[in-house]
Amino acid sequence: MKLRLIECYVPKGIFAGLESSVSEKSLEQIIWSSVNEERNQTVIKILTTLSYAEVITDELSTAYGGSNYRMFTLSPTSVVPPIKEEELEKEKEDAGIEKKEEEKLVERFTRGEILSKMQDFSTISKESVLMLILSAIVASIGLWKNDVAIIIASMIIAPLLGPNIALSFSVSVVDVELAKKSLKNLILGVSLVLVFSIFLGNIIPISPEYPQIASRMDLGFYNIIIALSAGIIGTLSVLICGISSSVVGVMIAIALIPPLVAFGLMVGSGYYIESLPIGILFVTNIVAVNFCSVLLFFVYGVTPYKWWEKEKAKKFTIVTLIFWLLALLFMAIVIIYRENIINLFI
Repeated sequence: MKLRLIECYVPKGIFAGLESSVSEKSLEQIIWSSVNEERNQTVIKILTTLSYAEVITDELSTAYGGSNYRMFTLSPTSVVPPIKEEELEKEKEDAGIEKKEEEKLVERFTRGEILSKMQDFSTISKESVLMLILSAIVASIGLWKNDVAIIIASMIIAPLLGPNIALSFSVSVVDVELAKKSLKNLILGVSLVLVFSIFLGNIIPISPEYPQIASRMDLGFYNIIIALSAGIIGTLSVLICGISSSVVGVMIAIALIPPLVAFGLMVGSGYYIESLPIGILFVTNIVAVNFCSVLLFFVYGVTPYKWWEKEKAKKFTIVTLIFWLLALLFMAIVIIYRENIINLFI
């Protein structure tokens, strides 16, 4: 059972009891709680399951949102002795709480935990810029030498997972600032890898006959399936406990780094027309990853905290999903008729 410890600090004198702070349904989901006075603050501590943590934090935010409060959500690394669901049910029966048909909540990270990850993901530091440059160099060598192991190494160090997922999350919670920041950093990251790859294309002898280059020029629907899979797995890594985001980063990089670097190398080597299928592949992957991310955040019920923003977020998410879906269908058509389209440039 996954648990969360919620600590809420409110000005002394405001706290009116847990019964006034959270709903009756949430009270039944509290495993343990305590209230203490510390200097000029009242400290509320609540231990609950991960699936109800967001509900309780939202209710506490509603109760004390007008005050100078601060709330933390902590993930216990261990509980001794372990808490089992059977024990909780028995305790509820002993306390006289009737067993009700409860709404099944998805056991995902809370909105606050996801937001914390997104703020980290959407930031490009000096170290991440260095990692992007190194990933471009390593991927270029791997494509040139036809070495899959080297290409995989470039995927591991490429920090392109964050900005894509953060951009989709910003849609779900209608966070305009996060959207601007994520989009800016995504464009910066892609541009940096592309420019550096074009530069390397002038140095490394690359041709369309190279196996790793040719494989990315041969497009098909399987490319869309791979990109959709990358988007699904990447989003699940920030939604569900137990999925390693570092491993998922490789999946996202499969869809982004190799085709982007291959496109840059071909342009740098002067194969402008031949590079077009690879450019189509990269754009298709970006569209597919973002479509899946927005869809999963919607399906898993990630919404803004403020109730008056939820309907706005729902409409915005649906419009965004339609946009990405139409873009994906357009890219599928482009893949089907790519030869006719490329002939227009010859």
